[in-house]
Amino acid sequence: MSFCWMDEAAESSQPDSGTKRTEAAAAEVRERSALMRRMGRTKADAIHRCLGNVAWAYSVTGTPALTPAQIRKIVNSVYVDG
Repeated sequence: MSFCWMDEAAESSQPDSGTKRTEAAAAEVRERSALMRRMGRTKADAIHRCLGNVAWAYSVTGTPALTPAQIRKIVNSVYVDG
């Protein structure tokens, strides 16, 4: 049985699911690195922790939304801007 509201919701959420996933991942890395900066940790520690968290989260299945280079760039921006 088909419902119009189900079909419309599925169609509207498909196109930018990748963009939203990337934005959410970037926000998480930004928040975690900002927390580590406030805790007095070094930029190298923050990069190592963020890379490790992403690797652990996707160790079983899936492809991370961010590359290691993107993660480093986000952490660098937090430590430079802060």
